[in-house]
Amino acid sequence: MGANSPRSPSVGAASPQVSRVSPNLSPSAPPSTVGSPQGSPRPTTPLSLYSNYSYYNLENLVPTPTTPGHPPTSPSPSPSPSLSPRPTTASPAPKESKTPEEFLQLGIAHHEANRLTDSAACFQKSATLNGGCGVGMLMWGLTQRHGWGCTQNEQAGFRWLRRAAEVAVEDLEHARRGVNTGAVKKELVLAIYEVGQSFFQGWGVEKDKEMAVSYFRMAARLGDPDAQQDLAFCLANGKGCKKDKKEAAKWYRAAVAQGVSDVGLAWIYKEKYQ
Repeated sequence: MGANSPRSPSVGAASPQVSRVSPNLSPSAPPSTVGSPQGSPRPTTPLSLYSNYSYYNLENLVPTPTTPGHPPTSPSPSPSPSLSPRPTTASPAPKESKTPEEFLQLGIAHHEANRLTDSAACFQKSATLNGGCGVGMLMWGLTQRHGWGCTQNEQAGFRWLRRAAEVAVEDLEHARRGVNTGAVKKELVLAIYEVGQSFFQGWGVEKDKEMAVSYFRMAARLGDPDAQQDLAFCLANGKGCKKDKKEAAKWYRAAVAQGVSDVGLAWIYKEKYQ
């Protein structure tokens, strides 16, 4: 996981988020404060056309990347008389970013070098250029939520995270209809999880733990280990859902199977919770 949409201690152990987009990306973000580890959520009637997954009625946000440009070739020096100025070989001009995906990669590179203002500008372009790309929307949302190189704006950050989650939902709908066979990108599953975190913490939106559990459950079913852990915490403690330790144990075990620590969770292996 990566960089630092911090996770709430009360939902689970602190764990960075953004490195899930780039393993080397590790911006610092303030730790969150939800609790330490010890559900079925409501969900309300969805408003979006993606009725099995989402709770928003947003405009279509399909990424429309363009074809990356090719870097210019370097001119070759021509022979010259010995008394003429020595020719030099021009270096290739740096490739200009032209697509949302290219701005995303450039933003990650700036972020890794701690050039946060530059990375914020690139993530914004990745989210908005030609309709944007889903992971760019995720990174721009996290950037605004935590104020990485820009003015902190939790409300705007939440809106972009929600849009990234809608892109993930759209991918799910396409897969269900056989339009494409590719799985939803793990980074976009992270966006669904981060929307849940926003609801749980009240980051940019009114706190709604029942809605948070709905998003945690959605991301947990798609295999996100942090979502599995946070869903388990909510189920074990009755946060936003009916208390259900047997189901909580199931999701804790699923998270542990993906590398999440089981320190303090010996109870999940007891026979009565199997």
